Amino acid sequence: MLTGVRTSAPATARAASTPKSTSTVGNFKARVAGTDFQAQGSVVGSVKVALFIGSSSGAITGTFKVKGVDSDVSISSKVLGIAGSNDNVVVGDSAYSRTNGGKWTEAPAPGKTLQGFVGSGIVLIDEGLEVKFGRHLHQLSVAEMAGVDLSAFGIAAGPGQEKLAISSLCFWAEDDGTPAGLSVAASLEQKIFGTPSHETVTMDIGIDKLSGVTITAPTI
Repeated sequence: MLTGVRTSAPATARAASTPKSTSTVGNFKARVAGTDFQAQGSVVGSVKVALFIGSSSGAITGTFKVKGVDSDVSISSKVLGIAGSNDNVVVGDSAYSRTNGGKWTEAPAPGKTLQGFVGSGIVLIDEGLEVKFGRHLHQLSVAEMAGVDLSAFGIAAGPGQEKLAISSLCFWAEDDGTPAGLSVAASLEQKIFGTPSHETVTMDIGIDKLSGVTITAPTI
C-alpha cells in the first residue's frame, strides 16, 4: 500500500544463451539522466499483509509520469477489503499529496529525481535478456541498494506507514538502451484495524511513452 508505481506479468522467462550487452547500460543511463527525460506508464503489482492472525494479499494498480524534475504517481490498492489510494505530484519546487481522494496538501519538493538517481554514478548490472512487458528486455539491476530513496521515483510512504525499505530495484531496457520500465520490491509497517502489520509490496512500471508527457500542479 505504497503511495504513489504496471506490475506486469508475474513471471519472467530468461532467454536461453543470451549474450550480455556492453553498451545497453551506458546508453540507458545517458538517456535517463538527461534533464529533458520524460516517461509515462502504468503501475501493476501486489501487496501482502502479515498479521498475527494470518496473512492476506491484494492487487495494486496505478499510473506513473515523469518529465524533467516533475513527476505524477498515483497508486491504488485493495487488501483485507480495504481500498486505498495515494496521489503524489511534484511540480517545480512544490510537492502535492493526497490520500483516498481527499484534500491536497503542499510541501517543498524532496529535491530527488529519477534522472538524478540514474546519473549519480550508481552501478547497474546487465543480467541479460528476459521476457518482460511482453517482449525481450535487458534487466539492469541496481548493484547496491543502500541509500536508494523511493522519493526519487515520486513514491512516498502514506499516512501511518513507517519503515519503508526497498529490497530490490531493477530497470528494463531495449538493446539500444531505450528505457522500458522498472521493477521494485519494498516493505513497510502500518496498523490495520488497529493491529500492527508487516507489508511486502512488488510493483512494475511499464513505460508506454517517452515523449508528449504533461504534468500539472493540482488545484488546492
